[in-house]
Amino acid sequence: MSRRGSTADLVRLLLGHLSRFRGRTLQDVATGALRAPDGDRAWVVGILNLTLRARRWLHHRLVLEPRRLRSRLLFRRPDPAGPRRTISLLCPTRDRVAQVARMVSSVARTAAEPDRVEVLCYVDSDDPALPGYRELFAGRRFGGVRCVLLVGEPVGVPAAWNRLAAEAGGDLLLMANDDQSYVDHGWDVTLDARLTALETGHPDGLLCLYFDAGQYPDGGRDFPIVTRRWYEALGYFVPTAFSQWEVETWVFDVAERAGRLYPVPGVFVEHLHYQDYKAPFDATYQRHRLTREKSFADHALFLRTGSVRAAEADRLRAVVRGGTGTVPATGFWFAGFLAEHRDRLAAEVAAWSAGSEPADGTRRVVLFADGAWTGTAGETLPVLVDVLLAVPEATVPPGSRVELVLLGPGAATVPDPGIRDATVSVCLGLHVPASARPRVGAVPVDWRSGDCLVFPGDTVPIIRNDGAGTLVTLLFSVPGPARAAAPASAEAVTGNA
Repeated sequence: MSRRGSTADLVRLLLGHLSRFRGRTLQDVATGALRAPDGDRAWVVGILNLTLRARRWLHHRLVLEPRRLRSRLLFRRPDPAGPRRTISLLCPTRDRVAQVARMVSSVARTAAEPDRVEVLCYVDSDDPALPGYRELFAGRRFGGVRCVLLVGEPVGVPAAWNRLAAEAGGDLLLMANDDQSYVDHGWDVTLDARLTALETGHPDGLLCLYFDAGQYPDGGRDFPIVTRRWYEALGYFVPTAFSQWEVETWVFDVAERAGRLYPVPGVFVEHLHYQDYKAPFDATYQRHRLTREKSFADHALFLRTGSVRAAEADRLRAVVRGGTGTVPATGFWFAGFLAEHRDRLAAEVAAWSAGSEPADGTRRVVLFADGAWTGTAGETLPVLVDVLLAVPEATVPPGSRVELVLLGPGAATVPDPGIRDATVSVCLGLHVPASARPRVGAVPVDWRSGDCLVFPGDTVPIIRNDGAGTLVTLLFSVPGPARAAAPASAEAVTGNA
């Protein structure tokens, strides 16, 4: 292209600083300049980026920083603030070490309780900036925020979000980008309070929320926030059918169809995106955004998949209706009896298992089967045998089986699958760590040491330990109501309630 043509492109790009001159093709102009042979037009983007950096600096100093300081001065903890939830920000990134540092710093300095926040970043193994990421995460502490670096093959942004979600430990999963800046102080406790208010009407915890990201007019949505309950019910964080666009729109559309989409008022998270002239146009934008052809293809795919999103919303509603299938422990006399002896049982099991960590995170020991106690139970756990002999429902019926299960952090188990429909399975929590957040299937339950979880024998629930420390539980089955008679709501009841 001639010098005159390059100059015309530069003028056109510089006019984009005024919103009325930002057409859909401006991104193509910048991409074309970067892709020009021998880089003879790269100077066009270079000059544009100088002006964008200056604009970003002024915007930060004159708009964002004054708002942050004002929000800190005016911050008051909501009353009540709600439970203290752990938070995971999921951030795919490439060749943007400095931007990640700015994003994480903004998260740390605006969170009222940064120690319950983690930021997980996915970096491609072929990223030329990978050494810089490793140095950043190894050598910096961001005000108590935990930072995790995941390195893997290039899989694209949607798949990277899902891989990060699979590694996250938070109660809330927040979509994040390296071009975000958290502005309002106390966003974390404001999010807690909003969730607490919403859970009054939605005790199942299936919720999708969003902050104001300043990118779209008229309350447009950006960067979904989902509860772990939501993530586990669907089995993914975002769909991977799209190249880049429409991913967030999919999540928000499913949430809106299910009636579970809500804003979080009073929290502003700036999205410093190139297309809004809030950040320089770099190689990462070129790699992931490319041209409008892929945008059009993604949008066409989105329009063709309306029925799929409707089905996903139906799945969420089915989870709300079905719950976990647990039945109340208060209907069984032995719940209080076992709770009274819990301390003795836990002490004996702790002494027996001392120094032997669960292999692969899980250790299952059969204590009673085929009408007799095993050697492990009879020789080393006399207190446990004595207590369970006082509960004839656990050992007298044909096919009775008693197991002791130890679950390390992140491990999961299912009860004996051979239980008949006319029985119920019982999980006695001998030691349930405060941070364990056990679940039956996808549904979190309130379970404490000494509590019994009771569920029908024709269900296959998953008991998972997502916290720190070892979860110790006793599993057995007792005669009980048939599945059709069991209520459908999740419940863990204290034994002496």
